[in-house]
Amino acid sequence: MTDISADPWRQFIQSGRTLRFDIDRAQATATLGRNTRYLLVMGGISALVLVVVVVLFATGIGRAVTYVLLAILLVVMLGNVGLGLIARRRVLKTLAVEGVFIEVDATGVRLAGVPPLVWAQTLGVVVSDNRATLEAGKGLARRLRKFSYDTGGALNSVIIGLDDMRSVRAAASGLRVAALDLAMHDHGAVVLNLDVALDREQCDQVREALRAAAALNGVPFRFTADNGVVAQATLEMGGGKRLTVS
Repeated sequence: MTDISADPWRQFIQSGRTLRFDIDRAQATATLGRNTRYLLVMGGISALVLVVVVVLFATGIGRAVTYVLLAILLVVMLGNVGLGLIARRRVLKTLAVEGVFIEVDATGVRLAGVPPLVWAQTLGVVVSDNRATLEAGKGLARRLRKFSYDTGGALNSVIIGLDDMRSVRAAASGLRVAALDLAMHDHGAVVLNLDVALDREQCDQVREALRAAAALNGVPFRFTADNGVVAQATLEMGGGKRLTVS
């Protein structure tokens, strides 16, 4: 299963086999631990800055420029706390999923918490992969970007456009659907973050299984690292249109 070239995956899907993955709970639990430490550090710094501001204000020894700089620092730290909480929610939602995380075969896609997504009702599939950005640049900025990702960031996602979002949303229930983002309109897309739940090789295998299965069923498939393409494709499918964005 380490060969992710197109032909072996086409044969895999055509043979009637199913790619099936559960959540990598060890990975997700480790991510949650890093997220906890991140929030403690960012929260501690925020509290310290706030205490300094209060002390300076109470004693009257602070200058206007000092308050401005401290206020900027506090906003930055609180912003980091907010991002950390968003990532934490993503990890907790993933850990709440029980049973199979994703299945892909010639008939469709099955995700935890929703009815089977059959290819006949699928407007298109987009796999977004921005993991290469972790290797971009150097120095502190690169380390901070990787640290943020390791605490629950999501850079590898699947967007599946559906022409009957209403019935899918109506049937979704319980903790098993917690890891999904479901569109709130009649048409729309199911969005699944892969790299929070699966390791890199598993993410790549899901991508290739989706590519092969979509091709066999005549469903448009896009693999991109361009967030603009992802946004256009999501809007297009959200309007009930078949995926055409290249």
